[in-house]
Amino acid sequence: MYFVTKKQLFFCGFLLLFLKSYGFQRTLYVDNFNNILGSPSKEDKLLFFAKKNNFNTLILYQLNKVDKRLSLSDPRKNNTLAEFISKAKVKFSMKQIGASGEAASFFTDIIDVYNKTRNKPEEKFDIYNLEYEYWSKKASGIDGYYCVNYLEENNITCDRKGSFNYFISNLKILKSISKESKHKVKIEAYVGYFTKNEISEITKYCDRVLIHAYGKTPKISFSIAKNSLNHLYELNSKVKASILLSTRMDQLGYWLKFASIGSCETAFIKEMNIKNINLKKKLNFDGFSYHTYSFLEKSISYFSYSK
Repeated sequence: MYFVTKKQLFFCGFLLLFLKSYGFQRTLYVDNFNNILGSPSKEDKLLFFAKKNNFNTLILYQLNKVDKRLSLSDPRKNNTLAEFISKAKVKFSMKQIGASGEAASFFTDIIDVYNKTRNKPEEKFDIYNLEYEYWSKKASGIDGYYCVNYLEENNITCDRKGSFNYFISNLKILKSISKESKHKVKIEAYVGYFTKNEISEITKYCDRVLIHAYGKTPKISFSIAKNSLNHLYELNSKVKASILLSTRMDQLGYWLKFASIGSCETAFIKEMNIKNINLKKKLNFDGFSYHTYSFLEKSISYFSYSK
């Protein structure tokens, strides 16, 4: 069982002040969204959960499946999504709604077209989130998922270098369409294991990067993210950085059955300060992101019930 001491409560108060000073964002990745959209009870359960736990940004998965069902580029059929986004922002105080995809074509052909069909800003996506794991040997290598579906057809070598170059070309496209958009759209990317040269190139085309920090405890999560954060620190980059935590039971989900989100973030920041106090001073820290809704909801429900 995890008990909170007076010292930890004080540090938690300090953490809140620190995070507010850095424009803190608490982001939630929403899985199984195709099964949620269109069901008022499931939509409201998600949005009540997000608001209660102080999330202000949602990143939506499964929009490719939603598009097959509702044709998001057709204004006669995409009202269901528009109504959800509007409800999230207006009634539940979400500041930003993001779309996640693994290729720029998904955004240019579907998501950006959807945005252009909607006249009200509260119905539009605010973030285009690219999730393409170029560092994965299995996905980028010969016969891998990226190799078969993206690299070979573009005459790109199926290795890390080729996959990284493809990733960057996609980011450039997204950055270009964001500049042309009348509605302000931010570009962000999930980044796992990268070199200093790679992140230097990535940050040229991103407003925010989500730093992989999958561990079973906040302390382990920091140790996993430490090298990545140090690379950003050494670059003196001004790009916003969010710490991405996995809430699966074999990751942080089990720990969160016995402790709050706030205490998790407190413990992570405390560990960061112990290891390198300069990270807090120089990084453009943008808070924490949680992957994903269905796992986190189970952990928090257990924690709330056990109190």
